[in-house]
Amino acid sequence: MRIRDIARDEQALRYFTNHKVLTLAALAEVLDCSHITAHRRLREWKALTSYTAYGRYHTLPTVPTFNSHGIWRYGDIYFSRYGTLKQTVIALVRKSPEGMDHSQLEQLLGVNPKHSLAQYAHLPGIQREQHRGRIIYYSDDCRVYAKQKRRRIPPAASAPQLPDDAAAVLILVTRIQHPKMGAEAIAEHLRQQGHHIGAARIAELFRHYGIDKKGSFRQAKLSTPEQ
Repeated sequence: MRIRDIARDEQALRYFTNHKVLTLAALAEVLDCSHITAHRRLREWKALTSYTAYGRYHTLPTVPTFNSHGIWRYGDIYFSRYGTLKQTVIALVRKSPEGMDHSQLEQLLGVNPKHSLAQYAHLPGIQREQHRGRIIYYSDDCRVYAKQKRRRIPPAASAPQLPDDAAAVLILVTRIQHPKMGAEAIAEHLRQQGHHIGAARIAELFRHYGIDKKGSFRQAKLSTPEQ
């Protein structure tokens, strides 16, 4: 068995500090080892892999200075504190105030994730919907979702008054728990719990968001309020 060359390891770490990013082939050359061994070193050092350039570049976690969105750019190479492009999209969408579409994600990521995301039937933690010909990504937490969607698609000034955010969350949670309930049944259910929200306003909320036409609401997760 080949003895590990500590001096080579130290040289590689200095190389990362000086050059910021390395390909696997370049690291293997510095270490004078196989690609398999170089991969093992990257795992040991908890190296980050670029989500652009086909994931060819690596850097040490101490090198990047991430922006407020968790992104670090080195030339045309992008890294994320969250990991892969998929993981980064999920993190950004869940924290966004109104959900995100592909153009908004591209502004933050430096690359349009449309084609990459299309290969996934399900993205854990978020959900997608069509709105005016665009795909919008929202959190799948029903409380966050309700706030995101109301902010992105506010009711028109001339439209009947919709329930406020707190009432909308109660309605959505009840709908998810009892998907066969209509507006009248939900109004009665909430009334028994001490919440007086008219069936007409609940029906208007359903019409505004197309709840009766889509099943995405039923997929949203329930969570306990933050303490």
